[in-house]
Amino acid sequence: MSVGRLPPVHSPITLAALGRGAAALPGGSAARRAESEVGKWLVRSFSPRRWHLLDSGTSALRLALQHAVQGRAKRRIALPAYGCYDLATACDGAEVEVVLYDIDPDTLGPDWASYEAALGADPAAVVLVHLYGVPVDLERAMALARSRGVRVIEDAAQGAGGSWKGKALGSFGDYAVLSFGRGKGITGGGGGALLLHSEAALHPALPMPDAGHGGFQRLGLAFAQRELSRPWSYWLLAALPFLGLGDTPYLPPHSPTGITPASLGLLAGNLAASAEEGVTRRAAAARFATLLREAPQFMIPAVGAQGVAGYLRYPIVAQTPEIAVWLVREGAGCGLAPGYPLSLADLPGFTRASAAAGGQFDGARALAQRLVTLPTHSGVSATVRGRLGTLLTTPNLLQVIRL
Repeated sequence: MSVGRLPPVHSPITLAALGRGAAALPGGSAARRAESEVGKWLVRSFSPRRWHLLDSGTSALRLALQHAVQGRAKRRIALPAYGCYDLATACDGAEVEVVLYDIDPDTLGPDWASYEAALGADPAAVVLVHLYGVPVDLERAMALARSRGVRVIEDAAQGAGGSWKGKALGSFGDYAVLSFGRGKGITGGGGGALLLHSEAALHPALPMPDAGHGGFQRLGLAFAQRELSRPWSYWLLAALPFLGLGDTPYLPPHSPTGITPASLGLLAGNLAASAEEGVTRRAAAARFATLLREAPQFMIPAVGAQGVAGYLRYPIVAQTPEIAVWLVREGAGCGLAPGYPLSLADLPGFTRASAAAGGQFDGARALAQRLVTLPTHSGVSATVRGRLGTLLTTPNLLQVIRL
């Protein structure tokens, strides 16, 4: 195989978008124009009653959590036991107590018995996460939360291109969170949004942080992201272990700020390309679904009849941990990657969840051992697709691994 390594995720960054980011860097009319375009896109796509643009999706989630627990005797939040470790970071920053609920590997949505048990612990709000762009059954999840008087925080950070009942993921819940980080489908080199959909989310108003700084850094990182999306350059960096490329570390919380002008310009400039990339991801997912009909050693999490997945990456669940480890090793050069290696119940240092966890979380722990993701972005060539197809449909896979 030729030298190169495909990144597992990719968010398009056009040269025009870099130019808009640079123009907006000092603020002024270019930044205001970009902010207006982003605002119109948010209204057109998600119909929020109000929104706030922030330095990251993690900051947006933290502020949603802080608002949801205001005035409550118990500062308690229900959180999925499997997902990005930034969920833990946001909870630590908001200083909330956490009760975890398990995840069903068959759907990547809530295990309903565990979910109802978490709601019974009297949380102020429940966080619903669309893992890898696979939509949660929002109708059932929200109805159960509403019956308990629990607010809903919809984490659509990975939801770009996905929908439920024809409405974009991020259009539901009292609060919704978006991320514009490097691997989130649409990027500003960083940034996020907190969308407010209900009267409960609007009042009382939560003070928002001041405008962000470090626009030069955002612009530089966006340029680097564009260049490093090429397989040869990504391969060079992946060969340096001290960079930890592809790792999913827990990051301590920081004080939220507003989005930078440079990120606004980048985001506005990338809107059209990101929409096209969403079409590409769904087409790639359809090809994988057809291919995997001949691969009984893998399970594809089901998407509800009312949902359309955005497939930021294409998640599959291996029959055994042994198969998952082998597949990640053999397919690393093709953008194949493991999921999050630990459940939040097992994440070192996340003590806010330890007292209230009280469950086995078999689904979350199975996903930590057996979930693997396939690349869906526009950088996936026909050669890479062929290599992935060969790996996924290897006959008698367990015997091959053990030879």
